[in-house]
Amino acid sequence: MASTCDSCGYRNSELKPGGRIPEKGKRISLRVKNTKDLSHDVIKSDTAGVKIPELDLELASGTLGGIVTTIEGLITKISESLERVHGFTFGDSLDEYKRSKWLDFKTRLNKLLCLEEPWTLIMDDALANSFVAPVTDDIKDDHQLTFEEYERSWEQNEELGLNDMDTSSADIAYNSTETTVKDKVEG
Repeated sequence: MASTCDSCGYRNSELKPGGRIPEKGKRISLRVKNTKDLSHDVIKSDTAGVKIPELDLELASGTLGGIVTTIEGLITKISESLERVHGFTFGDSLDEYKRSKWLDFKTRLNKLLCLEEPWTLIMDDALANSFVAPVTDDIKDDHQLTFEEYERSWEQNEELGLNDMDTSSADIAYNSTETTVKDKVEG
């Protein structure tokens, strides 16, 4: 979904996954070493959390929503989002120490895009709806990019509403429709 405001120029795009819920979650790690790495295409679902260990940055799932962008675009979006929250949360009442800490963090975040040193991006998506495209056609050839499937914890399933989900009536309806269609085709 994408929208643009003609009056103020605000643009928004969101990604909403569809289909069945995967059995496992997925953790994607990318070691960013050069400018080519910043151009990896990214699909970040609204259930994915983002971590950058070198900054001690961890964004919970749901932060930023679902977006389609690049690594560079994701870092820019994180920076813009934190800037909005910083301005809204503190306004002019921010003391000098907190202002200094914020500016230091913002500088460190922006340095990621300058690639002064390698860093790691980790996207953890309990519903496995996120993706980072490899730089080559074959994922196996991109040694800086790893995909790891994992069993979701009870807490993750609870947060997603999966522990109490009862699909038995939908399963019965689906199976009876499937049987009816099969009977008509064979009959």
